[in-house]
Amino acid sequence: MDEQWRITVHKTCRRSGICAAAAPRYFSVDDDHRTRPTAGPVAPDPELIDVAEACPAEAITLTDLVTGRPVTAPAEPAGGRGTREVRP
Repeated sequence: MDEQWRITVHKTCRRSGICAAAAPRYFSVDDDHRTRPTAGPVAPDPELIDVAEACPAEAITLTDLVTGRPVTAPAEPAGGRGTREVRP
């Protein structure tokens, strides 16, 4: 089975619409200004992690449907955003 994620928008949503503006193929805003996922299970997409992390209310969760675990951004390497190559 291919990996799939479930998108959940919780009641803590502040209705800012940031997610729908940033990722309209995954989120929409209904007539009551509530944000909703546009589809059922979706293929993994790093864009979704970025949108979930940008949510000011932390109201978006992504769940891996195979493992049942929350999907989070990969951990950064120790020391920050990677390494810088230094050449003589």
